[in-house]
Amino acid sequence: MDFRSNKSLTLIATLSSLLILTNAVPSSHLFSVSIDTFDDVDSSSPALAPAPAPVSTNTFQPDTPDVILHGSMLSQQARAHHIRKFIKPEILRFCIGTENPTLCAETIAPFLTGVFDPLKALSAEITATQQKANEVFSIINNMLNDPNTNKNAIDALGICKSQYADMMDAIKEAFDLVAQQNVVDAYYKFNAVISYKTSCDDAFQESPGVRMPFRVEALAVFQLGGNCLAIMDSIVNHHRM
Repeated sequence: MDFRSNKSLTLIATLSSLLILTNAVPSSHLFSVSIDTFDDVDSSSPALAPAPAPVSTNTFQPDTPDVILHGSMLSQQARAHHIRKFIKPEILRFCIGTENPTLCAETIAPFLTGVFDPLKALSAEITATQQKANEVFSIINNMLNDPNTNKNAIDALGICKSQYADMMDAIKEAFDLVAQQNVVDAYYKFNAVISYKTSCDDAFQESPGVRMPFRVEALAVFQLGGNCLAIMDSIVNHHRM
Protein backbone atom coordinates (compact mmCIF):
# COMPACT_ATOMS: atom_id res chain seq x y z
CA MET A 1 0.00 0.00 0.00
CA ASP A 2 1.55 3.33 -1.06
CA PHE A 3 1.74 6.64 0.83
CA ARG A 4 -1.42 8.06 -0.76
CA SER A 5 -3.42 5.04 0.32
CA ASN A 6 -2.09 5.37 3.85
CA LYS A 7 -3.11 9.03 3.93
CA SER A 8 -6.58 8.11 2.70
CA LEU A 9 -6.96 5.50 5.40
CA THR A 10 -5.76 8.00 7.99
CA LEU A 11 -8.26 10.61 6.83
CA ILE A 12 -11.06 8.07 7.05
CA ALA A 13 -9.99 7.05 10.56
CA THR A 14 -9.76 10.68 11.63
CA LEU A 15 -13.23 11.51 10.39
CA SER A 16 -14.63 8.38 11.95
CA SER A 17 -13.24 9.30 15.36
CA LEU A 18 -15.18 12.57 15.29
CA LEU A 19 -18.61 11.00 14.74
CA ILE A 20 -21.06 10.77 17.59
CA LEU A 21 -21.70 7.09 17.92
CA THR A 22 -24.58 5.40 19.70
CA ASN A 23 -22.71 2.16 20.19
CA ALA A 24 -19.12 2.02 21.33
CA VAL A 25 -16.58 0.72 18.82
CA PRO A 26 -13.70 -1.41 20.15
CA SER A 27 -10.47 0.54 19.93
CA SER A 28 -8.70 -2.41 18.35
CA HIS A 29 -10.90 -1.96 15.27
CA LEU A 30 -11.09 1.83 15.23
CA PHE A 31 -7.40 2.63 15.46
CA SER A 32 -5.81 0.00 13.21
CA VAL A 33 -4.18 2.63 10.97
CA SER A 34 -0.61 3.42 10.03
CA ILE A 35 1.54 5.76 12.10
CA ASP A 36 2.56 7.35 8.79
CA THR A 37 -0.11 9.87 9.82
CA PHE A 38 2.74 11.73 11.49
CA ASP A 39 4.11 12.81 8.13
CA ASP A 40 1.36 15.46 8.22
CA VAL A 41 -0.13 17.71 10.88
CA ASP A 42 -3.90 18.03 10.99
CA SER A 43 -5.49 21.50 10.83
CA SER A 44 -9.12 20.51 11.11
CA SER A 45 -11.59 21.76 13.69
CA PRO A 46 -11.84 20.14 17.14
CA ALA A 47 -13.95 17.03 17.62
CA LEU A 48 -17.72 17.10 17.85
CA ALA A 49 -19.35 16.92 21.28
CA PRO A 50 -19.50 13.35 22.60
CA ALA A 51 -22.64 11.54 23.67
CA PRO A 52 -22.50 10.57 27.38
CA ALA A 53 -21.06 7.14 27.96
CA PRO A 54 -19.66 5.35 31.03
CA VAL A 55 -15.98 5.70 31.79
CA SER A 56 -13.58 3.77 33.97
CA THR A 57 -13.86 4.04 37.74
CA ASN A 58 -10.21 3.25 38.44
CA THR A 59 -8.42 5.66 40.78
CA PHE A 60 -6.47 8.31 38.90
CA GLN A 61 -3.98 10.77 40.32
CA PRO A 62 -3.19 13.38 37.64
CA ASP A 63 0.32 14.67 37.15
CA THR A 64 1.13 18.30 36.43
CA PRO A 65 4.28 18.13 34.29
CA ASP A 66 6.16 21.22 33.20
CA VAL A 67 5.56 20.74 29.50
CA ILE A 68 7.96 22.48 27.15
CA LEU A 69 6.67 22.89 23.61
CA HIS A 70 9.61 22.83 21.25
CA GLY A 71 7.83 22.28 17.94
CA SER A 72 8.90 25.63 16.48
CA MET A 73 12.55 24.55 16.70
CA LEU A 74 12.17 21.70 14.24
CA SER A 75 10.73 21.39 10.77
CA GLN A 76 7.49 19.44 10.50
CA GLN A 77 9.25 16.68 8.57
CA ALA A 78 12.06 16.41 11.12
CA ARG A 79 9.56 16.32 13.97
CA ALA A 80 7.55 13.58 12.27
CA HIS A 81 10.68 11.50 11.75
CA HIS A 82 11.77 12.06 15.34
CA ILE A 83 8.53 10.95 16.96
CA ARG A 84 8.14 7.91 14.69
CA LYS A 85 11.63 6.81 15.74
CA PHE A 86 11.64 7.59 19.44
CA ILE A 87 8.03 7.63 20.68
CA LYS A 88 6.16 4.45 21.54
CA PRO A 89 3.75 3.22 18.83
CA GLU A 90 0.88 3.09 21.33
CA ILE A 91 1.25 6.83 21.93
CA LEU A 92 1.36 7.51 18.20
CA ARG A 93 -1.82 5.48 17.69
CA PHE A 94 -3.45 7.26 20.62
CA CYS A 95 -2.78 10.66 19.03
CA ILE A 96 -4.13 9.77 15.58
CA GLY A 97 -7.31 11.73 14.95
CA THR A 98 -6.38 14.68 17.16
CA GLU A 99 -6.10 18.29 15.99
CA ASN A 100 -2.30 18.03 15.71
CA PRO A 101 -1.04 14.42 16.14
CA THR A 102 2.63 15.43 16.15
CA LEU A 103 2.15 17.99 18.91
CA CYS A 104 0.00 15.50 20.81
CA ALA A 105 2.72 12.84 20.79
CA GLU A 106 5.46 15.32 21.67
CA THR A 107 3.64 16.72 24.69
CA ILE A 108 2.36 13.41 26.05
CA ALA A 109 5.33 11.07 25.55
CA PRO A 110 7.79 12.57 28.09
CA PHE A 111 5.38 11.99 30.95
CA LEU A 112 4.18 8.44 30.30
CA THR A 113 6.20 5.51 31.56
CA GLY A 114 5.22 1.91 32.13
CA VAL A 115 1.71 0.81 31.25
CA PHE A 116 -0.06 3.29 28.97
CA ASP A 117 -2.83 5.19 30.77
CA PRO A 118 -5.27 7.17 28.56
CA LEU A 119 -6.39 9.38 31.44
CA LYS A 120 -2.82 10.22 32.35
CA ALA A 121 -2.16 11.04 28.70
CA LEU A 122 -5.21 13.30 28.64
CA SER A 123 -4.06 14.95 31.85
CA ALA A 124 -0.67 15.75 30.32
CA GLU A 125 -2.29 17.31 27.25
CA ILE A 126 -4.66 19.41 29.37
CA THR A 127 -1.68 20.63 31.38
CA ALA A 128 0.18 21.53 28.20
CA THR A 129 -2.84 23.56 27.10
CA GLN A 130 -2.98 25.32 30.45
CA GLN A 131 0.69 26.24 30.30
CA LYS A 132 0.41 27.63 26.79
CA ALA A 133 -2.71 29.62 27.74
CA ASN A 134 -0.85 31.01 30.74
CA GLU A 135 1.99 32.02 28.41
CA VAL A 136 -0.45 33.97 26.24
CA PHE A 137 -2.00 35.57 29.33
CA SER A 138 1.46 36.74 30.45
CA ILE A 139 2.16 38.25 27.03
CA ILE A 140 -1.15 40.13 27.19
CA ASN A 141 -0.42 41.43 30.69
CA ASN A 142 3.05 42.61 29.70
CA MET A 143 1.67 44.46 26.70
CA LEU A 144 -1.05 46.13 28.74
CA ASN A 145 1.60 47.32 31.20
CA ASP A 146 3.94 48.53 28.46
CA PRO A 147 3.50 52.27 27.73
CA ASN A 148 4.81 51.67 24.20
CA THR A 149 1.98 49.33 23.26
CA ASN A 150 -0.08 50.50 20.29
CA LYS A 151 -3.05 52.39 21.72
CA ASN A 152 -5.31 50.90 19.08
CA ALA A 153 -4.60 47.45 20.54
CA ILE A 154 -5.53 48.27 24.14
CA ASP A 155 -9.22 47.40 23.85
CA ALA A 156 -8.49 44.10 22.10
CA LEU A 157 -5.85 43.23 24.68
CA GLY A 158 -8.32 43.94 27.47
CA ILE A 159 -10.85 41.59 25.92
CA CYS A 160 -8.20 38.92 25.43
CA LYS A 161 -7.05 39.23 29.04
CA SER A 162 -10.58 38.54 30.24
CA GLN A 163 -11.07 35.67 27.77
CA TYR A 164 -7.80 33.94 28.65
CA ALA A 165 -8.46 34.33 32.37
CA ASP A 166 -11.80 32.58 31.89
CA MET A 167 -10.08 30.01 29.68
CA MET A 168 -7.59 29.06 32.38
CA ASP A 169 -10.43 28.65 34.88
CA ALA A 170 -12.24 26.33 32.45
CA ILE A 171 -9.08 24.31 31.85
CA LYS A 172 -8.53 23.83 35.58
CA GLU A 173 -12.13 22.75 36.11
CA ALA A 174 -11.84 20.27 33.23
CA PHE A 175 -8.59 18.93 34.69
CA ASP A 176 -10.27 18.38 38.05
CA LEU A 177 -13.18 16.58 36.37
CA VAL A 178 -10.77 14.25 34.58
CA ALA A 179 -9.14 13.54 37.95
CA GLN A 180 -12.62 12.42 39.07
CA GLN A 181 -12.86 10.35 35.85
CA ASN A 182 -15.80 12.46 34.69
CA VAL A 183 -14.66 12.82 31.09
CA VAL A 184 -18.12 13.69 29.75
CA ASP A 185 -18.50 16.85 31.84
CA ALA A 186 -14.81 17.64 31.34
CA TYR A 187 -15.44 17.70 27.59
CA TYR A 188 -18.26 20.22 27.80
CA LYS A 189 -16.31 22.37 30.24
CA PHE A 190 -13.20 22.25 28.06
CA ASN A 191 -15.10 23.07 24.90
CA ALA A 192 -15.32 26.66 26.15
CA VAL A 193 -11.55 26.95 25.70
CA ILE A 194 -11.96 27.19 21.94
CA SER A 195 -14.72 29.79 22.30
CA TYR A 196 -12.57 31.98 24.55
CA LYS A 197 -9.67 31.77 22.11
CA THR A 198 -11.95 32.69 19.21
CA SER A 199 -13.37 35.69 21.08
CA CYS A 200 -9.85 37.02 21.56
CA ASP A 201 -9.07 36.51 17.88
CA ASP A 202 -12.23 38.38 16.92
CA ALA A 203 -11.28 41.32 19.12
CA PHE A 204 -8.10 41.84 17.11
CA GLN A 205 -9.82 41.27 13.78
CA GLU A 206 -12.25 44.05 14.68
CA SER A 207 -9.40 46.45 15.53
CA PRO A 208 -8.31 48.22 12.31
CA GLY A 209 -4.56 48.40 11.75
CA VAL A 210 -3.75 46.08 14.65
CA ARG A 211 -2.25 42.61 14.34
CA MET A 212 -2.42 40.06 17.14
CA PRO A 213 1.15 39.80 18.49
CA PHE A 214 0.76 36.28 19.90
CA ARG A 215 -0.69 34.49 16.89
CA VAL A 216 1.75 31.56 17.10
CA GLU A 217 1.05 31.00 20.78
CA ALA A 218 -2.71 31.30 20.24
CA LEU A 219 -2.53 28.72 17.45
CA ALA A 220 -0.74 26.36 19.84
CA VAL A 221 -3.56 26.85 22.35
CA PHE A 222 -6.10 25.99 19.64
CA GLN A 223 -4.22 22.87 18.56
CA LEU A 224 -3.56 21.62 22.09
CA GLY A 225 -7.16 22.33 23.04
CA GLY A 226 -8.36 20.51 19.95
CA ASN A 227 -6.15 17.57 20.88
CA CYS A 228 -7.77 17.42 24.32
CA LEU A 229 -11.29 17.52 22.89
CA ALA A 230 -10.53 14.75 20.39
CA ILE A 231 -9.01 12.57 23.12
CA MET A 232 -12.01 13.11 25.39
CA ASP A 233 -14.37 12.30 22.53
CA SER A 234 -12.49 9.09 21.84
CA ILE A 235 -12.43 8.03 25.51
CA VAL A 236 -16.15 8.66 25.94
CA ASN A 237 -17.50 7.32 22.66
CA HIS A 238 -15.08 4.48 22.07
CA HIS A 239 -14.30 3.43 25.65
CA ARG A 240 -10.56 3.84 25.22
CA MET A 241 -9.82 3.20 28.88
